[in-house]
Amino acid sequence: MSTSTPYTRFQTTLHSVLKKINLERGDNALFDEPQFSHKKDLTITRDDGSKDTFHAFRIQYNNARGPFKGGIRFHEHADEDEVKALAALMAIKTAVVNIPFGGAKGGVQVNPKELSKKEVQQVARAYVQEFQENLGPDIDCPAPDVNTNPDIMAWMRDEYEKLTRSYSPAMITGKPLEFGGSKGRDTATARGGFFILQEMVDRLALDPSDMRVAIQGFGNAGAHMAKFLHNEGYIVVAVSDSQGGIYSPEGIDPVRIAKYKEKTGAVTGEYCEGSVCDIGRMKMDDVQKITNAELLELDCDILIPAALDNVITEDNAKRIKAQYILELANGPTTPEADAILEKNGVRVIPDVLANAGGVTASYFEWSQGRSGEQWTAKIVDERLKRVMLEGYKAVRREARREDMTYREAAFAVGIKRMMAAMKVRGWI
Repeated sequence: MSTSTPYTRFQTTLHSVLKKINLERGDNALFDEPQFSHKKDLTITRDDGSKDTFHAFRIQYNNARGPFKGGIRFHEHADEDEVKALAALMAIKTAVVNIPFGGAKGGVQVNPKELSKKEVQQVARAYVQEFQENLGPDIDCPAPDVNTNPDIMAWMRDEYEKLTRSYSPAMITGKPLEFGGSKGRDTATARGGFFILQEMVDRLALDPSDMRVAIQGFGNAGAHMAKFLHNEGYIVVAVSDSQGGIYSPEGIDPVRIAKYKEKTGAVTGEYCEGSVCDIGRMKMDDVQKITNAELLELDCDILIPAALDNVITEDNAKRIKAQYILELANGPTTPEADAILEKNGVRVIPDVLANAGGVTASYFEWSQGRSGEQWTAKIVDERLKRVMLEGYKAVRREARREDMTYREAAFAVGIKRMMAAMKVRGWI
């Protein structure tokens, strides 16, 4: 059983790439640990008058290229090692798509589902009160993450403005549209990945109508990606959520699946109620119920992990039949699995490129907040496409020039851009 953690997995890839690009050993240390790890305890007054305290943290990995950037998650098991890895990956990601941010991530060890709306608001405001000195449009610009949403971002912005007696719409992103948010933010992660997939398919002269796609995860990113692909003529053969999934070799309609998921809470909702399924109807529609593990190993052309990290491992990589993997999730593939996939000729478009549409849209929101402009959805889409494709081309060039995998090439592009900024700043 592997004892690796999200951060050690990040370091494995990092050190491999640092070696390949021949960085001096002393320079490697600049990337080994985050620049800052801030930790605080947040105390709130519950609705019944009692006090409760929650551990909170903000990990700031690197800001050579611009303000720290990254989400804040509210989860009772918010894990500092995982958040540390995500902060590091965000620094690479922003550099790969060449937007002027560094990388950060934050967390509060709280289950918001056990709190009232008023109590959740207290947690949000307490986070800003405790970390105020480390936040700001030119210092560190947070965003939503697990169990946080536009309302929470709005409370955080409001608290920051009260504390600093300022007008600061650019201090946080993922806000409601009516409070400084940006159009296109909700679909940006999937849209960015879609643009890259389309570019790859075009370059390889493949026909979308011949491409069978399996998507693990039918949350925001996975569901939107399924719709974009379906509308473009790809055959979406399988989707899943935390309760399992469905597979049909003839293809499924993700719009219909989304309607049933909204109604029943599961992608299997059209055919199953809990564990009881209408077998006759499933046979008639040529649909099978599958597990998340089975989805990864389906006979398909494109596999899109869009849910959890660490799902493609040394144990199952050799059984993956897809020729192309597009990582919409953060960290879904372990370094050991990467080596197996490369040996088997599977092309992986890594998370630090594939899912960068979300942070790119956050950059657009930050820019609009600073300028006072409001962009149309069309402008957001056009600029997102340009940024994503320029990132893809930079990675593709690096991969061909240095004989690297796309993940190694993305890390190399990101590290070189960060190093260039560090040199200008006189850090090295």
